[in-house]
Amino acid sequence: MKKRLEWVDAAKGIGIVLVVMAHVPIPDSLKQFIYSFHMPLFFLLSGLMFRSSSISAVSFIQKKAKSLLFPYLYFSMITYVFWFSVTRFFAFKGQTDIDPFVPFTGIFISNADEARLTHNPAIWFLTTLFLVDMLFFLMHRLTKGRRAGLILLTTFCGAAGYATTFLDQSFPWNANVALTAVVFYSIGFLAKGWFVELKTDPTLLLCTGLLALTAFAQSHHSRVDMRVNDFGDILIFYVCGLLGSAAIMYLSFKFKSSPILTYLGRHSIVILVLQFAGIDIMKAIVYYGLGIHISDTTNLSWTLFYTIGTLLLMVPCIAFLNKYPMLLGQFINSSHRYEQKTSAS
Repeated sequence: MKKRLEWVDAAKGIGIVLVVMAHVPIPDSLKQFIYSFHMPLFFLLSGLMFRSSSISAVSFIQKKAKSLLFPYLYFSMITYVFWFSVTRFFAFKGQTDIDPFVPFTGIFISNADEARLTHNPAIWFLTTLFLVDMLFFLMHRLTKGRRAGLILLTTFCGAAGYATTFLDQSFPWNANVALTAVVFYSIGFLAKGWFVELKTDPTLLLCTGLLALTAFAQSHHSRVDMRVNDFGDILIFYVCGLLGSAAIMYLSFKFKSSPILTYLGRHSIVILVLQFAGIDIMKAIVYYGLGIHISDTTNLSWTLFYTIGTLLLMVPCIAFLNKYPMLLGQFINSSHRYEQKTSAS
């Protein structure tokens, strides 16, 4: 089994904290800032972890289906049942008028059109990443890993992805989003040699500068949302996505020894697929238990309360799933070792 890169786990840990934070009640300006790079970060990290090998296309597809599609299907069904039987009745959600058949179809179509992902808005990432993995694998084989060829095909995919933003409807499994996401994946693969650990002071200074530039660029831009293929000004989107992601990746070198962040990073797939159930539970505590309206909890103090509470709720879920790793697509192979995921898990 290959040794895990601790700084990558730390980067995923920081990223998944930002993902949860962006989904709880939060000031609009902070939400807009986080949305500008938090999903590009995960696609970049996935591309950085891609390893060229002689593995056959069939074996690669099987491997990614186990690690991405199996968890997607399982947790889509689990969270749909939880939404259908519990959370759609929460008064603060206002979802009792949604036809349950619509999100049920979303389990198989996996895009956000017509409220199809109401039961679990974040789970789109798994099917999209699967398509991105397949697309980049094909690109890598066609070009034999040559940088010039990969850059050419990446540019073509980016242009095609931008063209799809003018369509009124998303593709199944967010295939249109995958065309844009593969750009970040490819950049992660091509730039992996650039990310080397710096000394403490240069790292902090660099990260501060990159995040400041990201905030400045995003302040002149509307909020983007990869899930619905909404990127606004595509140039600013790419600039913010790359600057913000680079800042987190360099920052992760400093925090690579953090047991909390590396723990969250190793189990980020669990947090990704179960976070909305946890967020709804936290909101129910505030709304029903404390008698406070959710719209009154959009300041930073409440954001931290929701985020920390949701992450704590994930701990027993992670402990349970560690006992049944097959639910996360980790099956025992012939050498009795669990397959190591290379996705943004």
